[in-house]
This record gives sequence, C-alpha cells and structure tokens, in this order.
Amino acid sequence: MDENTTDFMDLKLSPGQLLQLEFDGYTDDREKSVLIGYRRNASVIVTMPVGRGLRIGDKINVRFFYGRKSSACAFKTEVIHPTTLPFAHMHLKIPDKVIIGEVRQNVRADVDLVSKVEFGVDQDKKQTTAKIVDLSLNGARIIGRTFEFSSGNEILLIFNINVTGIEYEMTVPATVRSMNAIEKGMSVGLQFHDLPANDKIALQAFVLTHIHDL
Repeated sequence: MDENTTDFMDLKLSPGQLLQLEFDGYTDDREKSVLIGYRRNASVIVTMPVGRGLRIGDKINVRFFYGRKSSACAFKTEVIHPTTLPFAHMHLKIPDKVIIGEVRQNVRADVDLVSKVEFGVDQDKKQTTAKIVDLSLNGARIIGRTFEFSSGNEILLIFNINVTGIEYEMTVPATVRSMNAIEKGMSVGLQFHDLPANDKIALQAFVLTHIHDL
C-alpha cells in the first residue's frame, strides 16, 4: 500500500466508526470496536471488547477503513483508562500520527464466499453457483465443479458481503480472464469492471478487513 501520515484530528472521524484492535503479543487476534468520541490533547474513547481484560499501559494497534479517501488507516496507541461503567469502554492515548495507505487494486484477500454466476445472453441466460476463494478491488478467483462459459466471456458475479454490520448484495460485471483445471473442478480468474462508487467503497472496506498487511 502507498502510505503517508496525517494528524488524527484532521481525519474528523464520526462516532460509530468501526475499528479493529490488535493487542501486543496477539498478532493474529483482532477484536472489533466502535469509536465513541475523542478530544484533542485528551483521549480517544472506544468500546472495549467483551471479556478482554485490559490494563493501563497496554499497547494496541488500531486499524480502520477511511471511506472519505478510500484508504486503510492504522495507528499505535496505549490504554490510559479502561472501565466497565456505565458500559465497557476505554480511553486511548491520542496517536502521534495515523498511517494512511491507499488500498491497491491488486491487494487480494483470502475469502470463502458462496456466489451466483450469471452468463449468456437473452433467452440463453444461465445461472450457476461458485465459491469465491480470493477477492480484490478489481477481480476475484472462483472455483466450482464445471462452468459452461469460456475465457473472454462476460458474466455477472453475485455475492453478499458484510461491512460494519451491514449486509451488501454485490452484483459485479466481470470478464473471464483465465480458466484452469484443478482437483475436482475448475479455477476461474475474473476481472471486474463498471462498479458503482458505493459498491467500490463497500468492497474496499470488506477486502481491508480480510487482509493482514496494513
């Protein structure tokens, strides 16, 4: 990802922003959190994951998707005051800087999504199912037992993604770029095109939550 940095306050994040928290010593353990609020020279207030015992000074890496710039963001911070009253939340140190990385078009996320595939034209339109096994902002790889289309054909890939608790049905026009035989089936490479702006933002957010290289 192409990275630069900015001041946390300049992002002007809104309460309700979905965050992912990584705790030192648990690099593969990510917890969901929600931004409650913040104040310059004071703290960032976020919800505390259920069942997570935190102490003052615990180090946390915070990651989130910044829709205004279609960017992945991250910063390092530490707990300055955890509390369970009146609900579980914590105050975090205002970060010195926030890393902003534009999500590259070829960054791929490993996924396991059931999808529908529509192909053919007019009266010859057909539909089949496939599993999406990796997904990026400009394409995907699907697998299935057999497919009746060919490399170069235009298809529609229909699948659901969950972004910040909201379910999106994506209907994505794609071109078949490759077809390869695999054990018990076929692997197909797709290139997306003509995605509406809102679908691009949702897809970017979904891909971000399934990659680990920010």
